[in-house]
Amino acid sequence: MGFLNRAVGRTAAVALAVALGACASNESKEDVEPVELVDFAPSVQLREVWSADVGSIDEKRYAMLQPGLADGKLVAASSDGEVTAFDRSSGRPQWETDLDIELSGGVGVGLGLAVVVDYRGRAIALDLNNGAQLWKYQVSGEVVSAPAVGSGVVVLQTVDGKLVGLNASNGEELWSHNTTLPVLTLRGTAAPVISGGLVVAGLDNGKLIALDARDGIPRWEQRVAIPQGSAELERVVDIDGSPVVRGDLVFAASYQGRVVALSKENGRGLWARDASTHHAVAVGGGNVYLSGASGSVYAYNVGAGQIAWSNNELLRRELSGPAYFQDVVVVGDLEGYLHVLDPNSGQFIGREEVDNDAIRIPMLVDGDLLFVLSDDGKLVALTLARG
Repeated sequence: MGFLNRAVGRTAAVALAVALGACASNESKEDVEPVELVDFAPSVQLREVWSADVGSIDEKRYAMLQPGLADGKLVAASSDGEVTAFDRSSGRPQWETDLDIELSGGVGVGLGLAVVVDYRGRAIALDLNNGAQLWKYQVSGEVVSAPAVGSGVVVLQTVDGKLVGLNASNGEELWSHNTTLPVLTLRGTAAPVISGGLVVAGLDNGKLIALDARDGIPRWEQRVAIPQGSAELERVVDIDGSPVVRGDLVFAASYQGRVVALSKENGRGLWARDASTHHAVAVGGGNVYLSGASGSVYAYNVGAGQIAWSNNELLRRELSGPAYFQDVVVVGDLEGYLHVLDPNSGQFIGREEVDNDAIRIPMLVDGDLLFVLSDDGKLVALTLARG
């Protein structure tokens, strides 16, 4: 489970986390430790193309510093304020800047910008070509996700439920939208996405919302998860993984809730299935893939949502969100392994240890390359070899 966060006061959240630990102490060792990895005959291999050290990521404060890719440049940031742009294909550094601040969210790229945010809520826009600072903006709230960049705006999502749209040219605020949050939420926020002039965002109240990117006016709102139970902990239904837009559909999933497919135009539901995750889903090969909170991996049919398969051999390995890459499914785990699954059966077909630290940050797919960033700051570009 992710860190707990209280909308009003965090002391009780800490107490709840301690209580959860006490409950876990009554379980057997086999029930709480990560399962051991099984042996199999691999048919594919993930091969390193290049790697670099970008500085560590502060997982204790749940910084979500995922790399961003635009114009052939992969931009990565560390928690201590180092931002580096690499050539996407070769890994050669293009520029580097040290902001000398603690970063919590990023990297949003597009429109010639690379945007990061610090723990004080300061958004900093850098020139994608050379790393020069272009503008700053102070948001009234903490941001621990990547800004969305597109349609002439930069959109920030704060942990207290606010969405803010900024003019991408100068950082001036264009609009803001506030939402009401539950008393108890997970520590973390989904990064919003921009598609076709819409800002689509997952909220900590279990809802998905679409706003007009120009003025922030809501176009639709849809509930992904309905809180259940009488205890606050049972009613946590955060959407902490970014929505995924494919064509005219939006896919999203929540913690202790559902995975859904919605119309991008009006938010109308196409299908919904019970699910629980902290991550974004991946879409490809006719399926929607999900890393469950327990460590199971699921595939759902894109058209109707039926479960195509499930893999239960990675339980309690604190999986990353899945990536659909070169017609296979890839998930990372707490020990730095990447597991490759057959998209049709869910069976293991490959495994690669890329680091000895956790892979938690969302992976990035671009054509024939998969980009992975571990918590200790190792950035790796990989390609897939078959046979």
